[in-house]
Amino acid sequence: MGSVVGARFNAASSQLSSQRIVRFRFRDLRACSTGRSISIASSRSTAALHTTSSPGEGSLSHASSASGPFASSRSSTDVAVLGGGAAGLTAAYFAATTGARVTIYERTSETGKKILMSGGARCNVLPVSATAQDFVTESNPRLVKAVLASWTVARCREWLEQDVQLELGIEHVTNKYFPLSNSSREVRDKLMQACLRVGVEIRYDTSVESLRPIDNGAAWALRIRNGVEEHVPVVILAMGGLSFPAVGTDGTGYAIARRDLNHVLNEPYPALVPLTGEHPGGERLPGLSVDVSLECEQAGAQATKKKKSKASRVGFLFTHRGFSGPSILDLSHNVVRPLVRTQGGIETSSTAGKVDLDCATTDGGSSLPTLVVNWSGETREEWLTRLTAPPGRAQIATRLRDALPQRLADALLAEAGVDIKCRVADLKKDERLKLLGVLTKYRIPINGHQGYRKAEVTGGGGSLDEIDT
Repeated sequence: MGSVVGARFNAASSQLSSQRIVRFRFRDLRACSTGRSISIASSRSTAALHTTSSPGEGSLSHASSASGPFASSRSSTDVAVLGGGAAGLTAAYFAATTGARVTIYERTSETGKKILMSGGARCNVLPVSATAQDFVTESNPRLVKAVLASWTVARCREWLEQDVQLELGIEHVTNKYFPLSNSSREVRDKLMQACLRVGVEIRYDTSVESLRPIDNGAAWALRIRNGVEEHVPVVILAMGGLSFPAVGTDGTGYAIARRDLNHVLNEPYPALVPLTGEHPGGERLPGLSVDVSLECEQAGAQATKKKKSKASRVGFLFTHRGFSGPSILDLSHNVVRPLVRTQGGIETSSTAGKVDLDCATTDGGSSLPTLVVNWSGETREEWLTRLTAPPGRAQIATRLRDALPQRLADALLAEAGVDIKCRVADLKKDERLKLLGVLTKYRIPINGHQGYRKAEVTGGGGSLDEIDT
């Protein structure tokens, strides 16, 4: 969830207090048109859109980037948005509607790549509803509630349909809004056109590497890679996380937030990411999918403090390297966050915010949370009835195959040490107990994750405790 934050505006004195970076409200941008200075920065961001420098609706030509020897110049921009993502473009739109001159600084030659990728190229724009319980935070949950209350799903949908002119429909299976066209490209283009209508300018291939306050905090100096140092009164930081680095997200925004703005960051980690590990019974089951019931059991002292987390989705997929599918992605952060932070390997020795994209691994220590799967969703009692029901000559493998894919059923038998030809009447008590455990409470042997290359989002980032909600 991206956030836009800025320095607190003191209405009584019409001055800024730069003592604390706080959440920025777009109404404060009206000060830009009356000569006041408002410094804004953010430590979090999301995906991107492709817009142009032309204030008119229609043409989609690229704006030229700053070039030439390193020098400083006063920009004609009121608000500099660093990053052409969904968060950045939304911020730019609302800033421009106040009358501010807004420029988006996009470090790549195209924006909107993650928008185009989302929802299987259909773009799941919004959930039908959202509560604080739907989000993961390391801060006080009440802060999430405050953020959601500041811009509800209903208000966001109204903006998308009326101002952005995007036609939405509900997909009841997923309980999400999708564009009626089922095209993520339309979502990107509509957002582009909305920004064009309010005069937002885009500068491509313009990478802001750092920023610093100038004029006693009345403005910001932007250091642009291979370009000039530009001075602007207002900055919005929306530079993206670390997931899918191939589309240009390398963590520069985190470096700026921590180094230049002194933000406290919860160390980033890959989230919604496939996990690695051995398949049951030593078998290889890539490509096999099944609907399961998956939950996370905390380890140590946390086991008594926290409730078990249960995946909201049931899809489970065996991959060549381990495990994926909606249920795994739902709960992966429970394992990856402590895995990354206890074993390190998230950041390189560089101070520029780069990250190590190699997978973090673990030796399976008991200090980490464990993902526990019930392969069919049936209870232990239901499986007990299935495994003991007559006739005694029936094979146990057949009973498993009645409820599970054959490859998985055979792998689970091997995991429990039960001969594939074993009959119901010949199944010993200790074998039956072990098999019941494998079927209903199998502890997935996770030894790592597939990193930011495969992660759908980045966990961690700016602390909500630093945001004025």
